[in-house]
Amino acid sequence: MIRRTLLRQIHDYVSTFIRPANLMSTPEVAPIPPGSRVLVLSPHFDDDVIGCGGALARHVAAGHTVTVVYLTDGREGDPSIPDKNQVSALRKDEARRATAILGITDLRYLDEPETKLRSHATLLERLGQIFGEVRPDLVYLPWFLDNHIDHFETNRILFDLAPRLDQTITVAAYEVWMPMVPSMVIDITSVAALKERALTQYETQIRHVDYVATTMGLNKYRSSFRFKGQGFAEAFFVTSLADYVTKVRALNLPDRVFISTR
Repeated sequence: MIRRTLLRQIHDYVSTFIRPANLMSTPEVAPIPPGSRVLVLSPHFDDDVIGCGGALARHVAAGHTVTVVYLTDGREGDPSIPDKNQVSALRKDEARRATAILGITDLRYLDEPETKLRSHATLLERLGQIFGEVRPDLVYLPWFLDNHIDHFETNRILFDLAPRLDQTITVAAYEVWMPMVPSMVIDITSVAALKERALTQYETQIRHVDYVATTMGLNKYRSSFRFKGQGFAEAFFVTSLADYVTKVRALNLPDRVFISTR
């Protein structure tokens, strides 16, 4: 059942997002996705650095404003510590240290329960206020088939909020748990050391999974797309908010089954 569900997801993704004539095309190369007022939707404390840490460092270097919104409280992130409040506090501190390395200081915490993230009126109101304050022209979030329930729900939350937002906002969907077919790759070689150092701050996470090795390994692999395997790269699906919502809704995501709850 799970295998058929995943195959159905992949089939629908290819059918909806990729024209058959372009299946062998290569992604666009850009310095960074377009936008200078950047808002990052990060389901957990680390997804932002894993998925787009290099791009964020490049935005900061370009003088752009970067705001990171952490949607969940992180309390389920370290099963070796029984005190859930302690885990949440530790992970927030890790996120502050990691983002400081990238040059980011504007962090917002929505503290929804980890692994139980859902769209609801109060959350949409709080997030809408942040959008109104930041006025982003570029939004990063996990891509719509990233195989974690909180990542999926982050997309649902953006969809529910979308009617209130500027439809021309650029969306850059990033990968954490499942590689995508990207529309854009960016060279992060010049900031790869910063990203790697930022990843090492997530001590509660890397004691269980070596996210430093897996993330930098993915970024090394992504350099093969347009950079001949030299350096490191990050991959994104980039389009307008209106187009992103239209395409993803065509996949009937509420009917999909997602396996991981981290």
